[in-house]
Amino acid sequence: MKLHIKEEFGFLAGFADLLGTEVNNGILVIPDNKGKGYLRGFRLDNSINMLVSFYEFNDNVLAKRLGGQNTLNRILFSFNTIFPDADSKNKYSGNLPSIQIFKGKLNIETFYPGRTKFNSIFIGIDSDKLAKTLGVNIHNEIFRNIITSEQPILFEELLSPKIQQVAMEIIQTDVPDSLTDFFFKIKAEELICLTLKELFKRENPTTHALNQIDVQKIYKVRDLILNNIAVAPVIKHLASEVGMSESKFKRLFKQIFGDSLFSYYQKFRMKEASRLLKENKMTVSEVGFKMGFSNLSHFAKAFEQHIGIKPKSFQKLK
Repeated sequence: MKLHIKEEFGFLAGFADLLGTEVNNGILVIPDNKGKGYLRGFRLDNSINMLVSFYEFNDNVLAKRLGGQNTLNRILFSFNTIFPDADSKNKYSGNLPSIQIFKGKLNIETFYPGRTKFNSIFIGIDSDKLAKTLGVNIHNEIFRNIITSEQPILFEELLSPKIQQVAMEIIQTDVPDSLTDFFFKIKAEELICLTLKELFKRENPTTHALNQIDVQKIYKVRDLILNNIAVAPVIKHLASEVGMSESKFKRLFKQIFGDSLFSYYQKFRMKEASRLLKENKMTVSEVGFKMGFSNLSHFAKAFEQHIGIKPKSFQKLK
């Protein structure tokens, strides 16, 4: 199935037409013959709206997010995979627990296998509204770029525990109807605040022009390295594979993800190592070798740098 995401307003109605169903009170329930779950839209005021999604389709989906004509005036926050699918065979590709912050006309295409679980929160806010809310005296280069740039912008951050907690509060809310709009507006603004807090940690940010072709290439490489986590990435080979110079590849990768390629890879490598150690089915040595380390002292050092504790001590934790 092909899903074209053209704009925020009217998205649910267009989605309902595609599925042969209707939107009732802002809620779209996925028909049984298509999958299961729901999407719920909120227009919190004239400049901010939110879409909560919790569903899966029976068939494969090719999702295309198409930028509109006024997207430079709109900042979009997409909180993806709030509840990671523990049963997924493909842990990372396409549906990584993350936040994407973007504006501008970037057309992004992603393929999702059937039964992929979508659980996300999508928030859109006018640039002027965000600038007015935060104040004009925020001296942060990333914030200025987000607000004033005339070029498409895309940043991605991993979901922090606090962001995930707030997102779960939105999904699992039980507030009375009389407080619903108030509650969701506060939570939407809290998610934006926490996201900007993470973005502001980036050092010496430099923003270069992006286009959808380059973005697709960067994400293709990201998926390649995360789905081959035991193989250390070689920038020269990866850049060549997607037809990009090494310097441009390194520049755009760091711009989008806020980290160098190897640092980003190593972070996920240690996450996977910690997951295997928690399962307690493999020894520390076996996990180290599985993650591609030939020297176990190097593995122990890298693990401690990222997780904060030696792997043997980590495995003993309950």
